[in-house]
Amino acid sequence: MIPEAEPATSAPRSRLRIPPYAVTGGRTRVDVDIPYEALVRTTQRGREHMQLVAFERRDILLLADNPIAVAELSARLRLPIGAIRVLVGDLSVEGHVQTKAMTTRADSALLERVRDGLRKL
Repeated sequence: MIPEAEPATSAPRSRLRIPPYAVTGGRTRVDVDIPYEALVRTTQRGREHMQLVAFERRDILLLADNPIAVAELSARLRLPIGAIRVLVGDLSVEGHVQTKAMTTRADSALLERVRDGLRKL
């Protein structure tokens, strides 16, 4: 029986053995505050320099060609979210990706209209 192939966007299983601190150069804190739900997108500069970056950083650039959440990058690359935040922060500072935090402040008037609409159902 032939084993099922891994999806192209999944990280190889061998990466599970690499400690997260090795991926981030021992750093655990981010220089740029990047929320888990922030969207990441590869910039033109990132596309131009893709062959110059290695391993997980290149994987992030490939996956972020279309906007993708930081949490989704963590799941797809099978790396802890803290490590992904460090790597995305580095790529952002270098101009290889752009990040956009989702607004979390709810408009109270909108919430009231939704509540009123639900009550009418």
